[in-house]
Amino acid sequence: MNYSLDAMNIAPANAEVRLITTQSPFDGYVRKYGTIPRRGVFGYFVHDLGRRIVRGDYPVGSNLPNEPELVEQFAISRTVVREAMKCLAGKGLVEIKTRVGTRVRERSYWHHLDTDVMVWYYETGPSMEIMRSIKDLRRVLEPEATARAAARGTEADLASIAAAYNDMVASIGDVNAHCDADLRFHAAIFSATKNMVYAQLIDLIAVAIYANRVISDHDEVVEGQKRSLPYHQDVLDAIVARDSEAALRASHRLLDSWRINRYDF
Repeated sequence: MNYSLDAMNIAPANAEVRLITTQSPFDGYVRKYGTIPRRGVFGYFVHDLGRRIVRGDYPVGSNLPNEPELVEQFAISRTVVREAMKCLAGKGLVEIKTRVGTRVRERSYWHHLDTDVMVWYYETGPSMEIMRSIKDLRRVLEPEATARAAARGTEADLASIAAAYNDMVASIGDVNAHCDADLRFHAAIFSATKNMVYAQLIDLIAVAIYANRVISDHDEVVEGQKRSLPYHQDVLDAIVARDSEAALRASHRLLDSWRINRYDF
């Protein structure tokens, strides 16, 4: 798949500045998991401006255009601009100061686990740094979640994990159905930890699974799904056996098999 801004109908930095309302392959993900709906002028403006900031159109430390300039450039109202700035400030991307303006904050302040921010990274072409950071965090979280699921999961939890795995087996060749089942598999594991904070971290995995179907060719995705299936079965078997150590090891092997097209590392 041609993973580029043009292919996704997202305007490059030097394009005429107007509100971007065209489709993105991540629209479906945002509808399910995003915090700001992509509908209406406000929703589209927040996502458009958020992408531009993440992409670097407005570098860290720089000031965004002032309110009248944004109204003119994007053909929107002052109310939309003000509410959007509050939203972006809430995600850590900008800070608003009286008589100074709205400044792009250092990336260390950005809420990288915010669903919309994660999507903006993927939509603008994820850097090696962010991909490595995501994989590194998954290595910390997933194996331990799997071990806890083996120790704490109820019979109903184990049944949910097994059902999701069976759906993965049945949907090989159907990229979207398999990705949905894959997400249910991991979500069921995180839920089985009986840790409400863990359960909310599933978004980190969800966006990576969704992105895999977007930034890779169909045949590549199907091949990767086939390749990873035995590793998922090992995770399931260890959890069903209530063997936390085996579950830990199986999860590490699964992560070792994970790659995303040209962002392999």
